Order: sequence, then C-alpha cells, then structure tokens
Amino acid sequence: MSNNTEINFPNERIVNRTETKGLILSEIKGKNAIGPDETGTKDVFISWLESNENVKYFEYSDFKNLKSIGKGSYGSVFRANWKNSDQVFALKSFNNDETTLHQIINELKLHLNINHENILRFCGYTKIETDIVYQMSKYVLVLEYADSGTLNTYLKKYINELNWNDKLNLALQLANAVSHLHDNNVLHRDLHANNILIHKKNIKLADFGLSKKIAQQSSNTSRILGVVPYTDPKSFMNENYKLNKKSDVYSVGVLLWQISSGYEPFKDKGFDYDLRLVISINNGLREKSVDGTPKEYIKLYSGN
Repeated sequence: MSNNTEINFPNERIVNRTETKGLILSEIKGKNAIGPDETGTKDVFISWLESNENVKYFEYSDFKNLKSIGKGSYGSVFRANWKNSDQVFALKSFNNDETTLHQIINELKLHLNINHENILRFCGYTKIETDIVYQMSKYVLVLEYADSGTLNTYLKKYINELNWNDKLNLALQLANAVSHLHDNNVLHRDLHANNILIHKKNIKLADFGLSKKIAQQSSNTSRILGVVPYTDPKSFMNENYKLNKKSDVYSVGVLLWQISSGYEPFKDKGFDYDLRLVISINNGLREKSVDGTPKEYIKLYSGN
C-alpha cells in the first residue's frame, strides 16, 4: 500500500499505522483561516465573534423547551426548539476559562472551513445575559441536532435490526467524513463511538478538539490522552509520538469493528480503559471478527 492517507473502499485497508505528516486544527492556514488565533485574549475572541458576518447570531430568547442531553468537562449540551417550531438545534455551552476559549476557536475554525454531509453542521452562536441559566456559560454554539444520539448508544439499541448493507453504509459514511477532514489537512485525533452522532440513520462526526486532553509538548509534537481502544498504539509506546492521519485511520478501523459487532471494544473481556488495557494492546491484543462478518468487510479494518 502507498504512503498516502486517503481512505478508500473497498480496495484500501482501513488499518494502516504508517507514519505520515498531519496538521492539527490550529495549523490551518491560508485564505480560509479565521481569527483570532489561539494566543488571543478572551476580549479579542468575543470582539471577533460578534463582528464576524460569516457567523450567524441567534437570539437566545427564541430557543424553547431546552432539555439537557449531555455534559462533560468542557460544558453542557442542550436540545432546543426554535421559536416553538419543530426545528431542533443542539446548544453547546462552554466553561469560562482560557483553555476552553482556545477550544472554541478551534471548533469555529473547523466548522467555517469544513462542510460535509457526515460532519455535524455549525449553525451559529447565541449568548446568555446571565451565567446561571441552565448552568450554561455566556457564549453558546448552535449546532445541528442529531436525533439518535451517539454511535455507541445507537449500536447498543439497534444492532439486531441492522443488516450488513446498513453496517457498510455507516462504515462508508464514517470513512468519507474522515477522508474529507484529511483532504482539508485536518486531523480529528480523538475518534471514538461517543463523539460520533447519528441523525436519521446517518453518521455525523462531532466534537473536534473540545473535550480532548491536549498536551502541546513542542511545536512538532502533539499528544492526546484519548479513549484507549481507539487510540493509535504508537502513542502509548513513545511519549514524543505525534498523532497523524494514520492515527485517525487506526481509530476508524476500531470503529468499523464496533459497527460490525455492536460491542464496545474489549468490554466483554473485563477491561477497563486503563493502563492494563494499554499494556495488553501493546502486547498485541486485538478484537476478533464476529461470526458472519463478510470477508471483504474484515479486510477493510484488518488488512488480512
């Protein structure tokens, strides 16, 4: 196989750990890049956000029937109707700190430069005049709403109703979304089944750089402590290893296995996602294909 990072079906294997150069979101340059950069202050960011004509502003008072659908270290996510209509959005709030500010900037950079049917659509932003309403912070991203939750919960609920055409369709959509990111020199770096959403049976890639634990060790090194089963094993063995496009492709391979089986990787073996699993993966532990999996599908994620 060549050293390019394009994901193709069905002739190219999905799992390939050959090292290659990649870009993180903060490295997007050129005419489509937006500011301010990650070194900007909160006031600079707010000024840019409120004056940018490419970013739509929504009146917060027009959102009705707010319902909490998720919460993490970054903030909270709410489901909301628009002006008492059937139109639904997801409102993503953030904690008020400088680290989160940089994450918001990365999120906006991605959404304003990337447009794909299998990537969650950015609609604009709103702001709350008080910081106490619904435990949400002042500035809130308005995103496309995914009606079936995460890929993880979707597979647990519907795996017995999915035939192989359904599974292959999900796999193709996932590969196309990641390939589109890579075509635009963007790495996701934290792909797993809880930040991939499902809307009307279609994949929606989400959460770019918001809930990641990022340690910038140098200008040439970027490491993330991600969800162990989906993380490029090379990053466990070398603390200076730079995650790259092949790291995303490795994660896609694990996700293709999960789509085929309906199971979370290694959960049935009694593993928590901790150091013990890291050691086992480094020693060669891998999931086996489930009975009945078409050989061509197995080749997509294993190369065998």
